[in-house]
Amino acid sequence: MNFKRVFYLLFYFLLISSSLQSQETTKSWVRVNQLGYLPSGIKVAVFASKKNISEDEFQLLDAKTNIAVFTGSTGKQYGTYGPFTQSYRLTFTSFNTKGSYYIKCGTTSSPVFLIDENIYNGTADFALRYMRQQRSGFNPFLKDSCHTKDGYTVYG
Repeated sequence: MNFKRVFYLLFYFLLISSSLQSQETTKSWVRVNQLGYLPSGIKVAVFASKKNISEDEFQLLDAKTNIAVFTGSTGKQYGTYGPFTQSYRLTFTSFNTKGSYYIKCGTTSSPVFLIDENIYNGTADFALRYMRQQRSGFNPFLKDSCHTKDGYTVYG
């Protein structure tokens, strides 16, 4: 075997094993509104775990500095929800400072999100562009057509 082939085999083995390991260790998630939150609005995230974990508090961290700017109680356990054995509602409504943040509950972190007055600007345009790109027939974004012979008209 030549060196290049051994290198590629080793690389793929490490890539696959790290992928499998990360899938096995991910058992908890923090779900947030990925559009963001209004400063004066209700701000709630959800912690959900496939393990029976008991958490007492969560932290809101500044995404630029990784410094905790708010600590809150997880409150009551909501228990089983869908595939999850444990869930909590993480409320941080009283925090009103604009910026970029993420939530950490135990060892689990959320995606980064914004708190700002203009977080919903352009949302309707974004949703309409997505729907236009997903439609069957002529797609103006791709300038191509799909499902031109396998569809049928339901009404009319």
